[in-house]
Amino acid sequence: MATGRKNNRSLQLSVRLPLDDLEEIEKLKEEGESTAGFLITAAKGEIKRRQRRKSKEPE
Repeated sequence: MATGRKNNRSLQLSVRLPLDDLEEIEKLKEEGESTAGFLITAAKGEIKRRQRRKSKEPE
């Protein structure tokens, strides 16, 4: 049974990607990896990079 767009653990989003970026994602995904999994991994990596960069900035 569908629970809607939001539950206690996640929020379902809809995004648009340029076709050339989507093609690159498809080329780089590992065997059995979903596009959603790829994007979540990429987002987590970017979050960590930005947190590290922000912590190094002088106040």
